[in-house]
Amino acid sequence: MLLGACAGPIEPDSNPDAELAIAADPLQAENGGNLNGGNLNGGNLNGNDLSNFVVSVNFNPARKNGYTVDNVWLQGTTFYGYEKGQVIRDREFTGVEFLGNLGDGEGGTVRMRIAGMNQAPAPNTDITLYSVQYFDPTDYGWKPACRDAAGTVVQAIPTAGVWNYQQDVPGGGSKYSDPERFTFACLGGAIAKCTLWGYRPWASYNGTPLEQYHQACTRLVRADYCGNGKTYTVPGNRINLFDPLGIQQDTEGWFFEAAWDVNGAKCFYALNRTHSSLPCFSSRQDLLCGLDLGSSNMGMLLANETPGTLGMDPGW
Repeated sequence: MLLGACAGPIEPDSNPDAELAIAADPLQAENGGNLNGGNLNGGNLNGNDLSNFVVSVNFNPARKNGYTVDNVWLQGTTFYGYEKGQVIRDREFTGVEFLGNLGDGEGGTVRMRIAGMNQAPAPNTDITLYSVQYFDPTDYGWKPACRDAAGTVVQAIPTAGVWNYQQDVPGGGSKYSDPERFTFACLGGAIAKCTLWGYRPWASYNGTPLEQYHQACTRLVRADYCGNGKTYTVPGNRINLFDPLGIQQDTEGWFFEAAWDVNGAKCFYALNRTHSSLPCFSSRQDLLCGLDLGSSNMGMLLANETPGTLGMDPGW
């Protein structure tokens, strides 16, 4: 699968007159640098300041039209819960409000609501896209929670679990399971991109769970080689991403660079010096990198190539 560093996501219809939401999220940038992307999931990937953006959303308490929606959970991208003792699901969650958690270090929260939803375009028709808003107390108005790098309003994919949005720190970019919280992954961010590319974190492919493949993808697409949340993406750079499961195919005869797992680049092919200046390159370079990526013992989930054909390409 050939990717441009500035490749855009699948985008829904948007409201060009909608006002700007909070800050843009660190896990989602048009050049792949952000993990979650969008205005509400914002943040500064060049530092450790997590203020003024949503880092997670609480399943409970949830409310709709003044009534409590109890025991909310996600199945894939479909919400379920109980309203007045009756199960509600899917489009019945239009208008439901949640509480988002701000990364301000002070326990700040923001009201969020589902304003609408629709089926994603093919080949992702099993995914529901959500129009998400947040409440701005400065003017008592509801505003779009997600925008792309160009400022266009985009939708979000609800995704179980939470991410660490810090950069260049131990644990940066990591995903954590949390039965009480989930993430609204804005389209254009790495979390949403990897889901739309086929790595559904809640699903399996021919019996293989895809959650770790999804997390490895969020590292790869952001060029988080060292697995600490720091992105080395360069606008305009192109990569070829593929996996041993066949979800994404090797479509280019390029130069093998690295094999990836949930912690970043597990190894670099020693003859490809594209990123030899990285602080983790020397300790991870290996002439055998990529020779047996399909082996479960290697723990390698994805691979990427860079343009060029110099040297030996170990292939799969």
